[in-house]
Amino acid sequence: MIQSYVLLIVGFVLLVTGGDYLIKGGSRLSALLGVSPLLIGLGIAAFGTSAPEAAVSIKAAVSGHSAVSIGNILGSNIANIGLAVGLSLLLFGIKGNHRKLWKEISFGFAATLLLLFLCITPFSRKGEYGLNHIGGYILLFFFAGYLFHLFRMSRSDKKKTQNETTNHIKNRLLEYVKSIVMTLGGIAGVIFGGSFVVDHAVLIAASWGVSQTLISVTIVALGTSLPEIVVSVIAVRKNHWDMALGNILGSNLFNILFVLGTTATIRSMEFSNFNRLVLPDLFIALGITLMLYLFIMRKGKTADTLKRSRMHGAILLLTYTAYIAFAILRPQLI
Repeated sequence: MIQSYVLLIVGFVLLVTGGDYLIKGGSRLSALLGVSPLLIGLGIAAFGTSAPEAAVSIKAAVSGHSAVSIGNILGSNIANIGLAVGLSLLLFGIKGNHRKLWKEISFGFAATLLLLFLCITPFSRKGEYGLNHIGGYILLFFFAGYLFHLFRMSRSDKKKTQNETTNHIKNRLLEYVKSIVMTLGGIAGVIFGGSFVVDHAVLIAASWGVSQTLISVTIVALGTSLPEIVVSVIAVRKNHWDMALGNILGSNLFNILFVLGTTATIRSMEFSNFNRLVLPDLFIALGITLMLYLFIMRKGKTADTLKRSRMHGAILLLTYTAYIAFAILRPQLI
């Protein structure tokens, strides 16, 4: 058991160190490529930090535990906004205007609505509620559209992130290699660190006599979101709000469109107890995404922005806390 405590600490160290390198490498790479940090967050960082959700959900669905798969995705998306964005807002606040993110937040809301529609529509569902192969291919089709959106963003960026330092770098090839290694190394750090934390936190909790139900809705659900949480908080601390929000929004889109789409094409998923275990989470995911949209889009005096954003962070955290309480108290009928 001492080994579990040691590896738990190692996991947290890997998470923090990996997140730091990911932000450093990503911000440097965005400058070298002449694209915005938001694009790096929406693309590379989001896809990398979503790897734990992809692994857990695909494995669960292929093993016949479809409710676990979609529950992990929705729980992670709720945690990404309620906990990661909420904590970042509460600790650091937003000083600038980020209303340009309305499109990405709208995509996340639309993707969740699309998932709800496909789960209940006869041609795309499996059984009474679920996702068949057709539903999976539809999700992947919209994921391809999202990738095209990212491609267009990269083409339209005005190289605003470039500065005099990057313009006068003598060996740009070496800088590219260093930035890519830092970014990929950071992603690896947060993935393995998150895995260590989840695995050994579960072992420690079990040794304390904590129930499997409580472990699954707290440690495991929260653990798969640790990469996004750590990366976002570190990004905000370094004043990279665009990258932090891009990481969260991109991760949520990746979870629904790619992870669930891929899972459904591999094996159709039927969601048992849909009305009690899946539908509430879908509505909560929609609600918290709408809250983020309203918070980001709200106009006001610049002097009031920081104070108001901290209040918004507290609201998101309270919403996530209420969701966890609801998840623990509701009947577990799986």
